[in-house]
Amino acid sequence: MSKINSANIPTCMAALPQWVLWKIASRLGKPTKVPFQVNGQEAKSNDPITWTTLDTVLVRYATGDYDGIGFVFADGGGLVGVDLDGCRDSTTGKVADWAREIILKFDTYAEVSPSESGVKLFVLGKSPFDSGKKKELKTEVAVGGKSPGIECYDRGRYFAVTGLRLQGPREPQVRQIALGWLKGKYWPDDCRIASGDFHCESSVMERARKYLVKLPPAVSGSGGHKAAFHAACVLTLGFGLPREAGLSLLEEWNQTCQPPWSQRELEHKIDDAAKQSGERNYLRNVQPERWAQIKVPTYFSPPRKREPVQTTLVESAGNYLHRLLDGKGKLTETGLPDLDYAIGGGLEHGELVIMAGRPSHGKSAVALQCVHHWTSLGLPTLIISEEMSSLALGKRTIQFLSDVPNEHWETSAIKVARQIDEYAAMRTPCHVIESCGTVELAVDLIEKAIERYKIQVVVVDYAQLLRSSGKSRYEQTTNTSIALREVTNRHHLITLALCQLSRVIEGRPKFIPQLSDLKDTGQLEQDADVIVFLVWPHRIDSKNDPHVYQLFVGKNRNRAINSFALTCRFEPARQRVVLEKPGVSAGGYAPHGEFADFT
Repeated sequence: MSKINSANIPTCMAALPQWVLWKIASRLGKPTKVPFQVNGQEAKSNDPITWTTLDTVLVRYATGDYDGIGFVFADGGGLVGVDLDGCRDSTTGKVADWAREIILKFDTYAEVSPSESGVKLFVLGKSPFDSGKKKELKTEVAVGGKSPGIECYDRGRYFAVTGLRLQGPREPQVRQIALGWLKGKYWPDDCRIASGDFHCESSVMERARKYLVKLPPAVSGSGGHKAAFHAACVLTLGFGLPREAGLSLLEEWNQTCQPPWSQRELEHKIDDAAKQSGERNYLRNVQPERWAQIKVPTYFSPPRKREPVQTTLVESAGNYLHRLLDGKGKLTETGLPDLDYAIGGGLEHGELVIMAGRPSHGKSAVALQCVHHWTSLGLPTLIISEEMSSLALGKRTIQFLSDVPNEHWETSAIKVARQIDEYAAMRTPCHVIESCGTVELAVDLIEKAIERYKIQVVVVDYAQLLRSSGKSRYEQTTNTSIALREVTNRHHLITLALCQLSRVIEGRPKFIPQLSDLKDTGQLEQDADVIVFLVWPHRIDSKNDPHVYQLFVGKNRNRAINSFALTCRFEPARQRVVLEKPGVSAGGYAPHGEFADFT
């Protein structure tokens, strides 16, 4: 917990309901002050509903669950924050000369930051910038382990507040002239744009900055990755800015994002934007009043690339043994004992699994049955649903868990509700995200869910519905497969991707799937560790028994295939697969005979 002297907090700020809590969390490997509401949910700097009063946060802070409190700058609120990083010796209290000049110039309420290596100023006025500004002072000496820098915000941002006041005014002062001085001294290019110099680089940058202000910030869980990449493309392609200039503006805009991206992520986005094909400089020489008439292309970022990892065979062998001893190499059952036997006992974290079939052959039903089992094992799970709505998944869940027929749910609502409660009490949550649209957004949301909910299993329904960069369906599906493979490896997930089979199978004398039947690309076949084909013979010929169901194991990269074909019983009314007869206990599964020769 940071030191807080609440008695020193200015009365004009204490009276405003613009307060949050914060705690340190790791974001992309970097410690970050994440804002929270008093109810434990994350707060947002652009959503006043998530803010509260100072007294309320102080009471919650006293419990010791959070690292500090913060004040949010509201749009039009009349308060501006100036943050001076890496300027104060926490042992002696000495402030670097560059920061001392700013503090004396503003002569306003100022306090020591939580790290005690910085100073925050609170000013009455309006920011001289269209959006938040940040500048690294690379020529100054770092103090307290922090790089020297200046940030300035008047909205969409919060400052951690300590009440550790420096000598000087006890309340924020009107300092509009000082804000103008700060802009002129540290952002001189913003002040040198002559009206007749429309085409100079500084003029183009200022227009690009104003354009960015009109773009919505990237918000986690709401297409943040796509929004940030779009901003990078507008800077690089639309305004034709060189790398460093575009990165500088993207860093400023990034301060409005929730949460902000890491420096490394921003650099990746700028570099990926430069590789995009299509028109260049379409906004560079356009007057702002004509921006609305310009059609901006839709951009899709390429799948993220993994960093190369170097090791030795002996180290790899030792690492694998340690994983086994730690229990991390333990196989996870699918909840379908026959299938577990067929693929050597279950699935391993880090595996990409494909369940493929023709439309209406029960892919979603079987995948959802696996989800029910995984959540019963305590594995937090995420469904990326491109085909079915969450309500449709909810209906199928009731079909699975309740013995009440569909037509009696309304008249037996109390019993069904009780069964839902009993189901939930025995399982960890399965989170559902609908309609991602692109694999880039899907990966972004998967990683956010991993951070927030500790997700261990992901189901994608279905892979070919996710768009990606590429001119053809082949290229797009290839990139989708690569992206799913990479996020699975990166976070050691079990990823179950449902896929469609091509129509060619329907022309064969016998309806037995092959690996080449995977639709749109061979990359799915290459990237998958396990491939299972699902066949509901009744869908091929209505004369076939509607309760007979088949599974074919097409690939099992890391274990032997103990049985290539399985036959089990499907209950359409309950949306579940069951055994024809009692199965053998774990460790000695027995398949229930050969598959029927359906045509």
